[in-house]
Amino acid sequence: MDARVVSPVMQHQAVFCQTCPQSNRLGHAVAGQSDWKIVSVDRYDELIAVLDRTNADVLVLPLGDNPVKGLDILAKVVEKHPGIVRVVLSGHLTPLQTARASELAHHSLSFDCDASELIDYISNSIHVTDLINKPAVRDYITSLKALPVLPEIHEKLNRSLNSDSSNTREIAKVLEQDPVMTAKIMQLVNSAYFGLSRDINRVHEAVTILGVRMIRDLVLTSHLFDSYPQTEDWKSFSFKQIHQRSMAVARAAQHIARAAKADRHVQAQAFLAGLLHDFGILVLASHDSSEYHSVISKASLMEQPVYAIEKLVLGVTHAEAGAYLLALWKLPPKVVEAVLFHHFPKASPSDGFSPLTAVHVADALLPPATSVVGCDMSSQLSMTYIQQIGMEKELDRWQLITADYQAQVGFV
Repeated sequence: MDARVVSPVMQHQAVFCQTCPQSNRLGHAVAGQSDWKIVSVDRYDELIAVLDRTNADVLVLPLGDNPVKGLDILAKVVEKHPGIVRVVLSGHLTPLQTARASELAHHSLSFDCDASELIDYISNSIHVTDLINKPAVRDYITSLKALPVLPEIHEKLNRSLNSDSSNTREIAKVLEQDPVMTAKIMQLVNSAYFGLSRDINRVHEAVTILGVRMIRDLVLTSHLFDSYPQTEDWKSFSFKQIHQRSMAVARAAQHIARAAKADRHVQAQAFLAGLLHDFGILVLASHDSSEYHSVISKASLMEQPVYAIEKLVLGVTHAEAGAYLLALWKLPPKVVEAVLFHHFPKASPSDGFSPLTAVHVADALLPPATSVVGCDMSSQLSMTYIQQIGMEKELDRWQLITADYQAQVGFV
């Protein structure tokens, strides 16, 4: 393997791995179009060591003839260097490999892409990563008393999701190791949010109908919301209502992504991003209840978006706090990006339909969550963004989808 460490004249560094003729072509072309300095690395097993001793911001990893090995290496990179921007180059991948790449990488590009396209993707991802890791956001999060840790069952479900040999009964046994969580998941599965034609009484049935990925994401979200219980210190709005509305946004976003004919990985990430788009509200409200009450009161009085007053008073928005934590927990980059930009999607460098699109539209079109002081905590639809991605003709359909879903759920 020929891997290249790229050191741009600017502040960012990257590692570029070259494992086949196609990636060789891209490596030379990228070097020719930039001021990056390229250093070669010969084998996959040297890659982590190179990242350990460099301050690299970007990894470009061709999957080549052995995608499984490449994705295994990428998983190790995520574990040890979660902040690095990750771009994979590939030819044909199996559905399982495509799903895994969508969770581990910021972008998956074809070997046929040109160098300028690759540079654009890298630059956009660096921009987003810099926004997530702004010092003010990092300082705020590190000032919190305690942060949730992901449950062990989430990691077990992750392993099952990435295994060719797991079946629904084995996955159900993993879930049943946590009876309390299992009961919560079964309650959600049988709720109006999913609109199933009959009650589901067995866990393996729920796994079969909804899929491992959706079950895993429901487990994660339930755990995170349970980590921030409502206390006597906070009565300005219902944490339960935030969770319920997030379920509604998640399902509506998933339907919007399906209607847009987005692939199933985008649909799944839209669902997860919808589940967690307002999770940061609980983080901010739990940290200092009196200060956050003044934020929503001022937002209501001034008729300003809550995120604008959060920034003014706290120096950080709930979207930034949520995105930072999700990145810290190594959630898929597109999910993190959707949470970060869901109130102001036109700030995103994305130029087409993405999980962000689905979440922003669902959040804007569904009835809002409100506080006791009348503060509207949802997004305002950005027509500038919708026009920017060229999808204004889809708005009528999206409005019908959210109206139908609102009627189905009876709403929160």
